[in-house]
Amino acid sequence: MRVADNDMDDDITFDNPAAVREMRRRHASIGRRALAIVDVALRELEQKVACGEPLDMKLEDALALREIGMKMSHQADGDPPPPPTKPN
Repeated sequence: MRVADNDMDDDITFDNPAAVREMRRRHASIGRRALAIVDVALRELEQKVACGEPLDMKLEDALALREIGMKMSHQADGDPPPPPTKPN
């Protein structure tokens, strides 16, 4: 399979196993870095909750956090993920 960028004349080939491994390594690295940031943010939110401070969080952000938490919890338990909630 080949993917061509219209703005550039470079072709990226995904048939090369080494290229696929490198892409997966980069994606895993990005995922780990994102999780590290989320971990810090969750700790800050937990500290605010413990102190009774306002979270300064939008409803959409709270709902997204709930959705992600539910999905991760179900996956960790080996359950199928719940269906996504529809925004109002």
